[in-house]
Amino acid sequence: MQNYACFAAGDKLSKYLDVVEIRYDDIFDDVLKQWSDLAASLPAASGFDWLDSVNKVLVDCGNDSNTFARFGGDVLIYKGFDLIARAVRLRVNSVITAKMHRVFAEASAARRPAPRFAVLAHSMGTAVAQDALFQLATNAWREDQTRLSELKTNTKLKPIAKFADPSVLSSDQRADLNAVIQDRGRGLPVGLNSLFLVSDTSPLLHRADGLFSHHQVAPGKFDCPAVFTIAHELDPVCKIGSAGFQVPARPNALTITVKHLHDRNIHGFGHYLSHPHVHAQLFSTLIPEFQPEFSDSALQIGESAEWTGFGGALAGQVDAVRQAVRDKLTAIPTGAPGVGSLRNAIETFNKFVDSA
Repeated sequence: MQNYACFAAGDKLSKYLDVVEIRYDDIFDDVLKQWSDLAASLPAASGFDWLDSVNKVLVDCGNDSNTFARFGGDVLIYKGFDLIARAVRLRVNSVITAKMHRVFAEASAARRPAPRFAVLAHSMGTAVAQDALFQLATNAWREDQTRLSELKTNTKLKPIAKFADPSVLSSDQRADLNAVIQDRGRGLPVGLNSLFLVSDTSPLLHRADGLFSHHQVAPGKFDCPAVFTIAHELDPVCKIGSAGFQVPARPNALTITVKHLHDRNIHGFGHYLSHPHVHAQLFSTLIPEFQPEFSDSALQIGESAEWTGFGGALAGQVDAVRQAVRDKLTAIPTGAPGVGSLRNAIETFNKFVDSA
């Protein structure tokens, strides 16, 4: 932020943006804790050996949930098991709807302009966000609620119904969520100003009937006015997650490809957002003080050697070490587009990151 004169020295981002983190890793953790009881009864998608693949990753990671995620196991569970995916989507929509209902109501009561909202999603989260928002916009989230409610009478699958309960919400958030639920019988124009898909895997991993990024509330009128797809030229996750899929073009969509290597973990959310071309789009969308001249400045900074090559933690490394990092990233196999290739690439990439 110190690069832009619109921000005072020492300013925190929280002064300008209300950041709401949406977490659902506890759902995957709970699933893994009960996996031996759930697996035999859990309906799986067709076309892939989901159960054996999950079991193999569990063995490889010693049943450690953090390692399971770093080996790409969450990808298998989300894509392979519909009931788990429904629970995750409902968690995301619970937080989104509660927050937006409260902020819109407060703005209306105070006669303030409507607030600006954006969703930033990363890696597998891009598929989760696309699915959750599509379900919300098309009223299909009620189907998710109904399907999971039915599980309460199923002795073996009953725990999954609990996973979807918005237990992470405060009492105020639950009240807001209930107010939204009362508005039955229609889809909800979500009201986002922009959607940021960082290291996008939604073309491969999405489960809903469509992509929210392309959902129209009327012919030619998109629910979300602006969509940004952010990729790194060496990131194997978005290479596989987006490769080989024909996503229709739409207006006000922009793809930003970055090249900087400031850390071995080029897939990291923070590594992506640090690039001026990326955070400038976020600031210009949501922060009125970030005027066009600051976007122009960010564009120039982003074209500098620091942001088109090595910098940050890798800036002081000798050329041979830096070249080895690039070579190893380039050598990570991406294979044919598919869930198996993506999971393998995630494991290989994180082992490379951990080998420093």
